[in-house]
Amino acid sequence: MNKLVLVVPGLCGPGGEDPFSSLPGGHPQALEKLLARAGVKRDAPWNLDATLGGFFGLSVGTPATLPVAPLTWLADTGSAPRGYVMRADPVHLRADQSSLRLFDSRAFSIEPDEARQLAASFNELYRDRGWHLEVVAPARWYLALAEPPILETRSPSECAGRDINELLPRGAHSREWHALLNEVQMLFHAHPVNAAREQRGEPAINSIWPWGGGVLPAAAETSLAGVITDQPLVMGLAQLAGIPRRDLPADATELAAGLVEGHYLVVIDSLAAAMQYADAGAWAKGLGQLESAWFRPLLELIGAGRIGQLELYPVNGSCYRVSRQLMRRFWRRPRSLARQCRHD
Repeated sequence: MNKLVLVVPGLCGPGGEDPFSSLPGGHPQALEKLLARAGVKRDAPWNLDATLGGFFGLSVGTPATLPVAPLTWLADTGSAPRGYVMRADPVHLRADQSSLRLFDSRAFSIEPDEARQLAASFNELYRDRGWHLEVVAPARWYLALAEPPILETRSPSECAGRDINELLPRGAHSREWHALLNEVQMLFHAHPVNAAREQRGEPAINSIWPWGGGVLPAAAETSLAGVITDQPLVMGLAQLAGIPRRDLPADATELAAGLVEGHYLVVIDSLAAAMQYADAGAWAKGLGQLESAWFRPLLELIGAGRIGQLELYPVNGSCYRVSRQLMRRFWRRPRSLARQCRHD
């Protein structure tokens, strides 16, 4: 019988008084019923990277120790990087009075040629250091280094919408990297790519954000039969573990129709940006789509016994386990999603 692990970062939403007022039919009733009947385990990670790494035996230390960069490089290129590599992703920094807020690539679009031009200017500036900024995908840039820097970093998605003052890299080499980021900001500020973007009313790509550095692990171990996602980190983890990956289907019904018996990981990150940027309207719209395409069919599939067990990770420190037997707990009445997440 199939077992699904569903990871949906941002599921608990950005808060607000009534984010469901714009949802057709009001509250996400299927999701709230699933949560009400579920058994809850409250020792799950609060960080997406740590959550995903845990399914592959790589959740050691802090979330920052997961080598995201070499894993996404593996997914992007199909080959293992040589030595230490870190992500150096393009970001938009916006000055707001006394703060400097970070916006990652989910908040703007970037063309491949724009990315290549900015990276070429970076590479020219740091040629004497032997550094080369590699644009593997427009929003995923990589920097290979001969010696690993001593840094603690955070992902741009975690920092999105926040003042970077307390989020900059820390560690023995932090001062050098803070100076480098200042240099890159000055370089990109005067770049023709950004002059053209500003004329079009688009956010300037005025910095990079270093994070996720490391060396590719020798192996990954998992009980999963496969993963269903387009999330680059999961794709790299699956490739390292030697298990198949499929694109995310349109809905849960289509997913269930194509599965053989086994244990599968499904990652849907369509809500994460709206939650991080506190866009309640976009989040409610996205949740409504997940309710009709995923949670309502999942409720029916579990009831019919076509899915033996569902584990739901909203990346809020809890894991919700649902089965056909647990769904018979009719006395457990649904609570609102806002109340459920606040309780957790």
